[in-house]
Amino acid sequence: MKSSVIIVGAGVGGLSMGALLARDGYAVTIFEKDKKIGGRTASTTYKNHTLDNGFHIMPFYKKSALYDVLSMTGILHKTGLSPVSDIAFYSKNKFHRYPKGILDILRMSLIPFKSRMVLLRILLPMAFSTMTAAEKKDNMSLSSITTSMDSRTRAFFDAVCMLAFADTPDRVSLGEFIRTIIRANPFRGGTSQFAYPAKGYDTICKMLATYIESHGGRILLSSPIQKIEIRQDSACGVIDSKGNIIKASCVVASPPAYQIPNLLDDHILNNSTKRHIDSLKSSTAVVEVHYATNRRIDTRQIVFPVGDYTAKGIFFTSNISSQLCPSGEHQLICGAPIDPNHMTGSKLRQTTSEMRQDLESIYPGFQDSIIWERPQAWKLVESVAKMPGMVWRSKMPHYTSEVNGLFFVGDSTISYGIGTDSAAHSALLCYPHVKAHILGAAPIISAPA
Repeated sequence: MKSSVIIVGAGVGGLSMGALLARDGYAVTIFEKDKKIGGRTASTTYKNHTLDNGFHIMPFYKKSALYDVLSMTGILHKTGLSPVSDIAFYSKNKFHRYPKGILDILRMSLIPFKSRMVLLRILLPMAFSTMTAAEKKDNMSLSSITTSMDSRTRAFFDAVCMLAFADTPDRVSLGEFIRTIIRANPFRGGTSQFAYPAKGYDTICKMLATYIESHGGRILLSSPIQKIEIRQDSACGVIDSKGNIIKASCVVASPPAYQIPNLLDDHILNNSTKRHIDSLKSSTAVVEVHYATNRRIDTRQIVFPVGDYTAKGIFFTSNISSQLCPSGEHQLICGAPIDPNHMTGSKLRQTTSEMRQDLESIYPGFQDSIIWERPQAWKLVESVAKMPGMVWRSKMPHYTSEVNGLFFVGDSTISYGIGTDSAAHSALLCYPHVKAHILGAAPIISAPA
């Protein structure tokens, strides 16, 4: 075995980095504070149903960063990916097919033909733009181009944002939206395909963890660390919850950026770095309800209600994979973003009731088919990867000039996309720097431009 590396956190970012290191023969030890791996993708078992922590999906399928990590480690075939392609809008008592490409917009029945032409004039230049050009729009919100559109076209953008970003256009960076359109453009080698692991989304993390351990790595659960050990401006290990020092050639931290200062002595990071980390903080919240039903109320996989609905996304997870629930039962998730400042028990109950009524109006008899429902609300304070001014190169850098041998990965670090794919992309971008440090090619890492 070669040099040892400690990784803090066993979410997608930390496990992706761990798998890449283990593949090349490095000794990897991952400290995870929770009792199971996966971070925000960890699933739970409830009444024999596998429930995701939220609804996750692999965007851009074979062009995604997650796909690359799984391919590079040779475990892609073990994840059992199911394609997700049966997606629709629901508006004015009618289902409308989701456009799988730019040209499909011409055939889209959701909005009038004249609006489709306007939409094409907006989206086509984006699809053939460049990542560099998109960066110049990172500080603008998507709503800067949607406010002048007719109401039905704005509603279309709302639905697209729910699928791609789980948020509303005003909270999505225009630059990040353009990068999404570029990556979905088949004429540029992109794809708008989606995929989901047949046994649940946390299969990805389980496969990565198994790979790491089969290559001599260790994953220590229920093992929080007190601090990353820094000596003479170099990371040399961590201090565990019992006060023991565990040494390593370098340390990779994968928690969200706003948590990083908690892992370091106060004097380690300079004020400029601290201010940058603090500027990335933002709150986002969503109410989600898992339902089990005794009949299949729709054969589609995903439906986005367009218009005056509380429910913004309906995800028929058992239509994507029948392995998530017992035979004869069906499973779906209904979700809605809410103002994080107004999250209370009464708001959760109100939103849950409104979403149930929405489902009943779209699928008459739905309420009679419910076996059980499980509402939950998420309020995340995170270094978001989608908001204006907080995307791509504006996020937490992979390393700083203050500390040699300390690296950062995860969806709050430099990467594009959101959530799990962003975390995997971060690991792919950061890995060459970690390897260069281990090999001695970069004994002192300087901050990127």
